[in-house]
Amino acid sequence: MSSTLNDVRNAEASLSAGDLVELLGDTRARLVHLLHGSAASVAGLAGEMGLSEVAVRRHLQVLERNGLVSAHTVRNDRPGRPSAHYALTDKARRLFPDNSAELAGELMDFLTDEHGRAELLRFLRWRAEHQAQRYAPALAGSGTVADRTEVLAQLLSRDGFDADVTAVTAPDGSTTLQLVQGHCALEAVAEEHPELCAFEASLFKQLLGGAKLSRRQTIAGGASACVCHIRTDDA
Repeated sequence: MSSTLNDVRNAEASLSAGDLVELLGDTRARLVHLLHGSAASVAGLAGEMGLSEVAVRRHLQVLERNGLVSAHTVRNDRPGRPSAHYALTDKARRLFPDNSAELAGELMDFLTDEHGRAELLRFLRWRAEHQAQRYAPALAGSGTVADRTEVLAQLLSRDGFDADVTAVTAPDGSTTLQLVQGHCALEAVAEEHPELCAFEASLFKQLLGGAKLSRRQTIAGGASACVCHIRTDDA
């Protein structure tokens, strides 16, 4: 696999058309732009691009392996086998310009300027409570801290935070879990409002049953990942 395709597997910032071509090559960049409008079949894409279906299918397979497109079956009106339509994944859509982070930051700035920092903290507390309510059902059946941390990582990954868990055993036999988030879906906002990171760490502690948790690194603070250290013998 080429280095450019390895790069795009982790790309989350919005890119220009020229950037997409540099990362994917001209043909695959054109496919991504066509699918940004709507899902399409191999035949439809081939006709639009003036390529053979075999060539289009080969490029789509590469994009699919890199998590940028997914296929789903669509039933035809006419008799015959259902056809496969391809659509962009959420990962691919994040390659296109998105001003939602800027808007969220402006709203938080407005809240602070107009109503004071206390009101901002009240909003962040409200947000954390709602996130806890969303995550709680999935965590309800998990008994140990390790089990709950694994489920939490899955929930965070589903929300775009690319989370994973590793266990580290100390010389004294105690085990610490490292909850690592390789991507921050709120990075642009958290850089301006680090309170987000503090409330998130507090939320994790709550969801893990009060386990002893410390966060020493955040992406918003300049680290390559957000890392929480969790003691398994405290809950």
